[in-house]
Amino acid sequence: MRSLSKFLSEIRTTLQLTVPLGGIQLAEASVSFINSVMMGLLGIESLAAGALGAIAFQTLVFLCMGVLEGGSPLAAEAFGAGDTDRIRQLFAQGFWLVVVLSLPMMLLTWHIDSILLLLGQQKDTVALTSTYLKAIVWSFPAAVGFLILKEIATALNRPQLISAIALTRIPLNIIANYLLIFGNLGLPSLGLAGIGWAGTFVFWVNFLAAAAVLAFHPSFKEYKLFGSLQFNRDVLAELWQNGWPLGLEYASTFFLFTLIALLSGYMGTTLLAANEIVVQSIELSLIVPIAISYAAMTRVGQMMGQSDFTGAKMAGFATIAIGIATTSLIAIGLFLFPEQIATIFLDASEPDHVLGITSAIPLLRISSLFLIAFGLNMIALGTLMGIQDARLPLVINILFQWGIGMTSGYLLCFHLNWGSIGLWSGLTIGISLSTVFLIYRFYLLISEIIQKAEDEEELDRSKSTDEKQTPVLKSVS
Repeated sequence: MRSLSKFLSEIRTTLQLTVPLGGIQLAEASVSFINSVMMGLLGIESLAAGALGAIAFQTLVFLCMGVLEGGSPLAAEAFGAGDTDRIRQLFAQGFWLVVVLSLPMMLLTWHIDSILLLLGQQKDTVALTSTYLKAIVWSFPAAVGFLILKEIATALNRPQLISAIALTRIPLNIIANYLLIFGNLGLPSLGLAGIGWAGTFVFWVNFLAAAAVLAFHPSFKEYKLFGSLQFNRDVLAELWQNGWPLGLEYASTFFLFTLIALLSGYMGTTLLAANEIVVQSIELSLIVPIAISYAAMTRVGQMMGQSDFTGAKMAGFATIAIGIATTSLIAIGLFLFPEQIATIFLDASEPDHVLGITSAIPLLRISSLFLIAFGLNMIALGTLMGIQDARLPLVINILFQWGIGMTSGYLLCFHLNWGSIGLWSGLTIGISLSTVFLIYRFYLLISEIIQKAEDEEELDRSKSTDEKQTPVLKSVS
């Protein structure tokens, strides 16, 4: 009964952290969702081209974010141990890592149209995609830099203000899109490029506002986070070592989405547009599991910093339990209302859009199963990052997602002629298997850590007993 009470208490604590983190994820997913809807207003060609650009850009952003997230469990552990100086060092080197990562990624984004042509994408689609990418590229430092601010605020159990700032991104994005896409209030009509420029503007506004909060708000003043941004090679190397496996993991997973988009584009513009509807629906649905994943990383890391290893195990399984309940509810919505979701993106009264909507409906039903598997996969990764285990989970995910998921998806798509349904079915199988292994790995590792700590305590007690008995024996003799 006592254990159940502690478990429920941990669920409440996790939810208190998850809700504001969910606000941040809501803002990020809503912007992508709004952009896709507005791309659809420009026509099915713009939706397809924008989808290609958005997935390519997000893959590179998530690669960098994964590397930077290596600092999150370190900061949470430092907070649990009460090491303020360590938190300040991690914050400073996180900013240096943003600079190191952003410059080459911006260069790659600028020239990615050449890569898309080599991959067999239609020339007209790539030309339209390029206008979007060469506008959104300037947001890169702000997009990944915002993550550092969120990480530190979360590690300190104070993400509420950052969440409020992130939510302003939604109305700002709508207004900026309205002005720049269609050329309102005397501004130029930029079409798809306008969505890219709107994104750049909003990312920088959010980044600067969040930086001001961490610098001047009373909740963070005691940490003096901007007191010194001096370069420290050792701490930067530690961040890199802890983060690169997660960065590669994110890039690997999201490159799967990019590859599916490329294969869909190879099969035609309509299937590419249908695939974009699915991707955006999944991204919006992942708000909750991603927030829980961050909460898992933070809570497990904080417990590890306090040397409360049983608490770390309880925190990890509390987040998994929350994840199972929430992702299942969202998945039911995707499965039951696919047509209603598809018509949000494409107007059913337009004859050219009917095939795109029809193609999206079965994909959305498959994606409901994918959502459960992928959501729990991210939460399991969060628990493992909390105990700073990243390299083997990377191998597990790559092995199952690519070796089984993409391989079976390709065979189902092109050899059994299942089309895009085959691609998403194969990916769902691969991620489901990797998720089971990740959860089992967390259970094994945290159990070993608890057992080792108990053995050390027993050894210490034995030594203490021997030391007490020795003087008594000497006095008797």
